[in-house]
Amino acid sequence: MAREMHKYYLYHWDESTGDKLDHWGTSDWYFEVREDEYVSKVIQVFASGNALFYSETHIEDEYGFLSEGKFELIGEEKEISKAEFEKILNNTKFTNVVSAI
Repeated sequence: MAREMHKYYLYHWDESTGDKLDHWGTSDWYFEVREDEYVSKVIQVFASGNALFYSETHIEDEYGFLSEGKFELIGEEKEISKAEFEKILNNTKFTNVVSAI
């Protein structure tokens, strides 16, 4: 059985959230996208140092949720390597989960 290939993207959101997390500031979003174009993992790292993680095993919590629907490129994303994504995943202390799975 062939392994599924993922693509990885970085997107910088240059605005605060406008909600209860507004004081956390701007954020960098890191996406792992499956071959079927659905997001399987997302990491959000805020200017404040707070960070959030969502995956198919941690879909939603009090801070937010895993992206729904197919991932759509808007032209401002930067494709990154799996190694770059995993470096962020493995070296970030998340506010909403003890460890990223």
